[in-house]
Amino acid sequence: MKINKMKYLYVGVDLHKKRHVAVLCDVICDKKATFKIENTPVKFPEFINELKKYTKGQDVIFGLEDVNFYGRSFAKYLIKQGFIVKEVNSSYTKKKRKSGTNRNKTDELDALAICKNLITEFDNLPFANPKDIFWAIKQTLGIRNNYMLMMSNIKISLHNLLVHNYPNYKSFFKDFESKTARGFFATFPTPDLLMDMDKEELLIVLKQFNKSTPAKKAEEILAVVKEHGCWENSYQEERNNLIKSYISTVNDLEEKVLQLENQLDTLIAETGYPLKTIPGIDTIIAATLIANIGDINRFRKSSGLASIAGIAPIEHSSGEKSKQYANKRGNRELNKAFYSLSLSQIREGVNPIMHEYYQKKIKEGRKKKQAMVYVERRMVNIVFSIMKNKRPYVQPEPKGNDKSKSA
Repeated sequence: MKINKMKYLYVGVDLHKKRHVAVLCDVICDKKATFKIENTPVKFPEFINELKKYTKGQDVIFGLEDVNFYGRSFAKYLIKQGFIVKEVNSSYTKKKRKSGTNRNKTDELDALAICKNLITEFDNLPFANPKDIFWAIKQTLGIRNNYMLMMSNIKISLHNLLVHNYPNYKSFFKDFESKTARGFFATFPTPDLLMDMDKEELLIVLKQFNKSTPAKKAEEILAVVKEHGCWENSYQEERNNLIKSYISTVNDLEEKVLQLENQLDTLIAETGYPLKTIPGIDTIIAATLIANIGDINRFRKSSGLASIAGIAPIEHSSGEKSKQYANKRGNRELNKAFYSLSLSQIREGVNPIMHEYYQKKIKEGRKKKQAMVYVERRMVNIVFSIMKNKRPYVQPEPKGNDKSKSA
C-alpha cells in the first residue's frame, strides 16, 4: 500500500503495562501534543477523542514497538477503528534516541523516537496485524521453551547429585535421555542398593524400562559399581528422594513438552503456512518463524522480512567508498530461527541446491560466516514465497541433473 506521507500526522506510542505515552508529530517531526493512555480498552475511545482535538480532521498513522504484548489490545483497537498501524523495531528507536543531543531517557522521548522512526523508515516497517492465532503460537512456543530450560537446569542438578553416588555413571549411561537410565537411577539412586544383586536380577529390573536391554548392560553396571564401591553419606535418604523427584519432574516436563509440540503442529496447520515441507525444518523452527513473522501480508517484499530479521546488511558510505555491515538490530529470535534453518540446509544430503550454493560462496572467497548470510537471505525468499502463496516447498533439481538430457 503506497501512501502520500505528507497528508498524514504521526503518533509514536511508548507502550507499558499500565499506561502508554503517545506523541503526535507532523511529517517533519515537529511535536504537536503528548498523551497518556490508560492501558485498558474502555479508555482507548477517550484517547481518540482527545487526539481529534489536535488533528483537525487530518488522518493519523500510528507506530507501536510491541503489538504482541503490552500493546496488543491497543493495536487491535486502532486497526478495528480503521487506523494504519506500523510495527517499529525497538532497536531502531534506541539508536534514534542515542543519535540526539539529549541523553535523558523518558517515556515521552521514547515515544518521540518511535514517531521519528515511523516517519523516516515508514516504507521499511511492517504493518501491525496481531491476529490471535499468531499470539497463540507465540505463547505456546514460549511455554514449551521455558519447560525445555527447566529440564536443562534440572538435569544439571541431577548430574551434580548422581556424580557423588556414581562417580563413573557415564561409563554405562551417557545421559538421562533414555527410559532405561531414568528408571535405573530412580530405582537405584545409590550404589549400595546394588551390592547384593547379580546380573540376572538387575537385567530383569532394566527390562521393565526397556524390553530390548542387552544382558551386557547389567554386567557393565555391576562391574563399574563393584570396582568403585560405595560409601556412607549423611542424609543419604534425603538425597535419594531428591534424585527420584528430579527424575519424576523431568518425565512430567517431557510429557508436557510433547503435548505442546503436538499443539504447535495443529496451530501451524491452521495458519495454512506449509513451512514444514522445507527439508530439515522442524516444528520449533517453523513455529518460531510464524510467531515472529505473523501475517506475511504485512510485508510487501521479502526484503522487508530480511530487514526485520536482521539479515539485510546495513550500508555505510563516504564519498566513493562504500561498505556493508551485518545488521544486528533486527528481531533476534527470528534471526536465530533463520540461522538454524539455513544451517540445516547446507548439510550434505538435506538440500542439494543450498549445499551447492554455500560451497560456491566459499569457493568465491567468502568466509563461512559471510557464506551463511547469503544462504539465510535465500531462505528468507523461500519462506516469504511459501507463506505468501501458501504452497508447499518444491525441491528444485540440482544443475547438471537434467532428466530430459539423459533420456
